[in-house]
Amino acid sequence: MTRPTYIRAAGMATPVGLTWQTSCAAMRAGLTRKSISPYHDDDGREIVASYLLTPLREEASADERWIALLTYALRDIARQVDHLELEQTPLFLARPLLLHGLSCSIPLLSEALSNALDLRIAPENLHVFNEGSYGGYVALERGRALVRTGQPCIVAAAESMLCARTLLRLSDQQRLLVEGNSDGIIPGEAAAAMLLSPDRMQALATLRGLGFGKESAALDNDLPLRADGLITAARGALREANLQLHELDFRVSDASGESFYFKEQSLLVSRLLRERRAEFPLWLSAEPLGDTGAAGGLCGLLWAMASWARKYAPGPRAIGFAGNDEGARAAVVLERGG
Repeated sequence: MTRPTYIRAAGMATPVGLTWQTSCAAMRAGLTRKSISPYHDDDGREIVASYLLTPLREEASADERWIALLTYALRDIARQVDHLELEQTPLFLARPLLLHGLSCSIPLLSEALSNALDLRIAPENLHVFNEGSYGGYVALERGRALVRTGQPCIVAAAESMLCARTLLRLSDQQRLLVEGNSDGIIPGEAAAAMLLSPDRMQALATLRGLGFGKESAALDNDLPLRADGLITAARGALREANLQLHELDFRVSDASGESFYFKEQSLLVSRLLRERRAEFPLWLSAEPLGDTGAAGGLCGLLWAMASWARKYAPGPRAIGFAGNDEGARAAVVLERGG
């Protein structure tokens, strides 16, 4: 029999809060830190972004920003679990898709995290993934495999989109929400982390299923969008959970403002929902946080867990979705703990 995987603690750092609980309370209330950033596109238009003003310096590099956010998220977890030794706990980390600076080197990244946390994170305990928001769910799958051997681990994701290279790429692709383009994204930044464990005591949630798929249609090609990748991922997660889509209560997604990804969700519901539901809410962490890159998928899952802890969720089961621009898609089925 496969050993269940439980989520025992959560950590989060965003522009609206430096802990999981404060971030999710702000997200529930619709609070946001979206404002004019110091950046402009090639046409001189101001770029709106969602970013942390304090305690980070405005001129801090993207690496400095996401490593600081990740440090807050990991400390948030450590405060919730007695005798958790971060030095000895394997860390599966989804990092920014565009590698530069500290992101390029595991030893350098390990050293930077060790210095920020004032403890030693051994390079052999650090497992990294650079596949965008989809990478957070890949890290979750790898972490689950370790938990099934009886060892707890931390799965985390972090990124700051406040990076000149990232903004230039999005600007060149005309994907930023600026004057004259309403179908764009607002760059953001966040870190999200969760402690996976084989121990169900005081679990926040149970990981019921994971699935992965590949979408051939993309923003930069002319193939018709059928949401095949998202549907394959959802079917895989539902099959593992032994559930149908109509048996879930709400959805969370990393979709960040572009109509392409909302059409995917519409196609998913029309093709997979076999029984009519009065409501099937879709929660988007990007609405209060902006596009948080690699952290987007896990931010949605942590929001779902906060809604169970605070008793405002539509029900005890949720399905989360994440993907990247290369067509990778992933789905996760979670169930309320306790």
